[in-house]
Amino acid sequence: MLEDNNPIVLYHAMTQIGKEGFRTERMIKKLSELSLKREPQDKLLGYYKVGDLAIATLIKLGEKKEEISGFRTLDEFEKKMVFRLFEEVEW
Repeated sequence: MLEDNNPIVLYHAMTQIGKEGFRTERMIKKLSELSLKREPQDKLLGYYKVGDLAIATLIKLGEKKEEISGFRTLDEFEKKMVFRLFEEVEW
């Protein structure tokens, strides 16, 4: 499901991955790719983008935030928004 382009499908897939703690090398790689999706067409709800949820999911799976490619490109406000999203998701 992480290959889908529909943001709602991606939302459900990523939150389920986080809830269940699913973790494969392929999944981590795809989530890392998705962490860079921050364009207007990547919008989920409100301010949040697909990339924000991918980062939050990677953190939930135990990845170090400093090692997540999408996280390193964020400014301080965007990083705070990722952590806010992390808290809002019902993992």
